[in-house]
Amino acid sequence: MKRTSLAGMLVLACSVATAAAPPFGFNLDITLSARAAERLRATKEGITVSARYYGDPTPRTQKHANEVGQIDLGGETLRLPGHAGRARFSGKQILAGRLGWIQGSAKVNVNVYSSRRSNKDNVLSCDMIDTDVAQVVKVQPITLHCALIEENVPTEAKP
Repeated sequence: MKRTSLAGMLVLACSVATAAAPPFGFNLDITLSARAAERLRATKEGITVSARYYGDPTPRTQKHANEVGQIDLGGETLRLPGHAGRARFSGKQILAGRLGWIQGSAKVNVNVYSSRRSNKDNVLSCDMIDTDVAQVVKVQPITLHCALIEENVPTEAKP
């Protein structure tokens, strides 16, 4: 009988967990109001799109929860040119080893804002996402619309 080392078993367990993990990548289409597009163009400002993955802790993993009571599963931040277009999140930065720490499904929170290259403050007000990752993956691409904050355009939680 062949003996397997503890390290070998851990590698096997991690690869099985990763292989069984659902997809976490998704596409977003970022659109801009005419005034926002013009301001970003004129100031050579960029767009930042941030996706943070999280979940609710199980009773036994409560000690790993962050300051808001959630398990941080990692995230991705994309820096895009300052015009409308597609943002692609790979989902590869998710901390797969923590998926066993959550109860229910993994969630994602997505925010869009100006990159603050030409202005120290964010100038955009954009739609956002805060829901199950599986829902986002299922209905992608999701369109998030942005306008200048001063335009007072209502934002929506998507999808």
